Amino acid sequence: MISSLQHWWSLAGVDLDYGDQPTALLEAEPQAPAPIAAPPAAVTEHRPEPTKTVPVHSPPPAVYEDFIAWLANDKGLIEAGWSKSRVAPEGVLEPEIMIISGLPEKDRNGNVQLFNPDNRKLLEKMLAAIGCDSDHSYISTIAAAASFDGRIDEQHWAAFKERTLHHIGLVRPKRVICFGDLAAKIIFGQDMLTARKNKQFINHESSKTEAIVTFHPRILIERPLFKAEAWKDLQMLTRISAP
Repeated sequence: MISSLQHWWSLAGVDLDYGDQPTALLEAEPQAPAPIAAPPAAVTEHRPEPTKTVPVHSPPPAVYEDFIAWLANDKGLIEAGWSKSRVAPEGVLEPEIMIISGLPEKDRNGNVQLFNPDNRKLLEKMLAAIGCDSDHSYISTIAAAASFDGRIDEQHWAAFKERTLHHIGLVRPKRVICFGDLAAKIIFGQDMLTARKNKQFINHESSKTEAIVTFHPRILIERPLFKAEAWKDLQMLTRISAP
């Protein structure tokens, strides 16, 4: 009985797979669609990165009067981006003492000066203590303008040092006093506390000038106890006898 039923279902084709839609038995099997080729990658031309150009500034003038005018007016100076107010150095050429500070200062009214009135008064007392008055001195700053934050970025130190050495060569002082940490670092490559331990010498062109580093008058006013230390620094210079 069971075998006859199986035979019947087999004759009816129930044991075969079928579909609702008619198909051609002899039709070739459909080919899988070819993959779509990706578009060719864009060919990019290799171009070297542009070289950063450093502005080339003309060397500072070799004549003192031209150098001072250059400091006052040249638009290519580093400090031209800080302020329009520049301060010129003061004093005589071939002085007994050349004073070098880092930056100009502002007085109570905001005017920019080499030293504000209080610091200037103490400076003159310090010079008098070693036998030098303002008629035999020369006062200058490394930068001709005050910076925004009272600092000079380290990337500019080499350029300022070169300019300062040129300045010293034009002034031709017998001795140099550098005030403050900033001046010590730029000129001697040492912080003030290290540089003040020994007498220094500044080599410029064919000359060697005796120099010392000491506390800025501003610090001496703020901390009077340092005045004794500053006096020790000044004593490293040969005493000057003004004519």
